[in-house]
Amino acid sequence: MTNEGPRYLKDKEGYFSKEQRDRTKKRSKEMEAAVSATLKKQKNRPKAMSYFDELHKYEGARYHELKEFHDKGGKIVGTLCVMVPLELVHASGAQVIRMCSGYYEPVHPANELLGDAGLCPMVKSTLGTQMVSSNPIVDLVDMVAGPATCDGKMKLAEILEDWVPVVMMNIPRVKVGESSSKLWVKEIIHLKTKLEELTGNPIKKSTLRKEIKKWNEANQHWSELLKIRKADKPPISGRDAMLVVQATQIDRIDRWNKKMKDLLLELKKLEKKGLFAGEEGAARILLAGSPMMYPNFKIPTIIEESGGTIITDELCTGYRLMADPVIVDGMSKKEIYEALAERYFFPCSCPCFSPNDERIRRMKESIKVFGIEGVVFHTLRGCHLNNLEATKIELALREEGIPMVKLESEYDEGDIEQVRTRVEAFVEMIKARREFKLSHTAEENK
Repeated sequence: MTNEGPRYLKDKEGYFSKEQRDRTKKRSKEMEAAVSATLKKQKNRPKAMSYFDELHKYEGARYHELKEFHDKGGKIVGTLCVMVPLELVHASGAQVIRMCSGYYEPVHPANELLGDAGLCPMVKSTLGTQMVSSNPIVDLVDMVAGPATCDGKMKLAEILEDWVPVVMMNIPRVKVGESSSKLWVKEIIHLKTKLEELTGNPIKKSTLRKEIKKWNEANQHWSELLKIRKADKPPISGRDAMLVVQATQIDRIDRWNKKMKDLLLELKKLEKKGLFAGEEGAARILLAGSPMMYPNFKIPTIIEESGGTIITDELCTGYRLMADPVIVDGMSKKEIYEALAERYFFPCSCPCFSPNDERIRRMKESIKVFGIEGVVFHTLRGCHLNNLEATKIELALREEGIPMVKLESEYDEGDIEQVRTRVEAFVEMIKARREFKLSHTAEENK
């Protein structure tokens, strides 16, 4: 909060009523429980997934662990984007949670405040969660790191200053020229200074290198999981893979590494037994577009209940969270910060950047590597940047002979059957194309 007091939040009757708080908490808890129950019903689901289920549980074990840490004086940093270097946060002795909300109910109090029905529902849900304290884990946050990617998140970070200190990170939107990389390095160093002020712990070079090593190990485990997902019949669903990688945003990374080893070992056993997470003949789908934070797994669930299997994705809440390691070429602090800046800037294919040809290049590469048959491109209502890029991406995919369907959704369940109908038609089209190719090949080989 600024010295002048709240800049956005006016004391309007109903914003903080007990009834509203209780209702939002109750419905959020029910939503998470329902989504978790759906995930647990998947066939041939690895037993090791139970750890990740508990980690994401509303008021689960991780919340109580973080609360105990916080009560003893530990600091917790909330992040709003994949571009925040978590190695740096952990090197300061703080813990991290990703604040971007996947809950539907908190959208309503934010709508009352903002009066903008067309604004991104993830932004509104994240704000609404703070307004009515509907997610206890978010109430533990001592400072927010908010990279200014899209306009919605930039203003969200500003509004959140009415509750908690925010470190805005100025992201160069243009990726060409020497000035961009220099500016981003300065932003990383500025965040480092703010973290030291928050925790009272100087970030030592040795500590930072240890954290980078842990996260690079996590990157290796994620790469192993990606190899398993390339199989004709992968033993893990796309939803579970997203649940696993999003766990890096709230868990201790050393423990995540141990649990990933357990999961990978079990998946390899399931693969040897020929156990498939999807249905026979499932269409191989790449999921792209707007971020999808748990428990907003509406689109992935519809895809995998409609005859498709999400083999990979290009989401900033999925594949891109762990897509690239930090490569430190030298031993100096300057070189370490440059390496962090490079890892969290240049590989990022967020639609906020221009030029953003890297996104199309990566998608085309994934299509070939993972044997993708079709792309589902999802946009949240109000996600203008992804809406703009969707047309460009669809045209590029046509050149590769890969069909794409674009879906737009809100944070509610009102459009489920409409989306399901479109996804089912898309999956059937993919299967028909597959059958045609097989029959055509067979005719040519006669």
